[in-house]
Amino acid sequence: MTSPNATPERVEPDVYTDDYYLTNCHGFEDFVISNGRKVGPRFIKALSLAGDLRGKRVLDVGSGRGELVIQSALRGAEAWGIDYAQAAVDIGNRALSALDVGVREHTHIQQMDVKALQFDDGFFDVVFMMDVVEHLYPHELAAAFDELRRTIKPGGLLVMHTSPNKIFEGVVYPYYSRRINQAALKVSGWLGMRDGLFNETMLPTGREFPHDEYEREMHINEHTAPKLKSDVETHGFAVRSTEFWEPPSKSGYFESRRLNIELGVLDFLRFLRPLSKYAPLNRLFCNHIWMTAERLP
Repeated sequence: MTSPNATPERVEPDVYTDDYYLTNCHGFEDFVISNGRKVGPRFIKALSLAGDLRGKRVLDVGSGRGELVIQSALRGAEAWGIDYAQAAVDIGNRALSALDVGVREHTHIQQMDVKALQFDDGFFDVVFMMDVVEHLYPHELAAAFDELRRTIKPGGLLVMHTSPNKIFEGVVYPYYSRRINQAALKVSGWLGMRDGLFNETMLPTGREFPHDEYEREMHINEHTAPKLKSDVETHGFAVRSTEFWEPPSKSGYFESRRLNIELGVLDFLRFLRPLSKYAPLNRLFCNHIWMTAERLP
């Protein structure tokens, strides 16, 4: 019998459902429309960091719906995706089945645990690890990095993305951003403007950063950039680049010019944007961490 105080072994794979992948998980809007042929800024960023994929063997760890597998194959790679959730594997394989035969021959998605990869040593040139780090307990992440070091060839590339930035959520939000939210709500109440952007959903004031039900269950190991760098370098990689990032704003998202102005003012007050997109403030305020690492000999 497992002790109630024991560290859980993992987030169970049945937590990751069709509903999560098709209505919540980042990029679902583009996927539902295009079946993986169109992707948003986060996937485009990952592909740009990976560089030329022609003729390379590529793995996407935690491949979800399969977008990076599809996009890698379209760019000339032999592409594999693995996920331990059956829902993800099923969705991904349905997406692959709709590809042209010439592309489909170079795509593979299967159920597999990153802690026990069924590939030969030095098999891959490039591995994507998108939004996986925060879903793995520390002992799982250590085992994953060991397996990735084994299966990536010397000099091969590991492209990682994780969000949230724990510094933002653990320090900047509770001690700065939420204070601005509290002040904005108070002033908007005095001015009779408690509508539009001025509400507690848009301007949360709780001590803990608000997460949806999936994040509360799945995000069990959020990272800072120094911690992620230390973790990956401990397992035989050399970090080549680190970037603190925010996705581009959606132009025209708000139809009202007044709301666009309000949003711009609030973003500056709460997040110091656009100044916080640049060093050194980006380390504190940007909520997305990109890291590329090279597998050492």
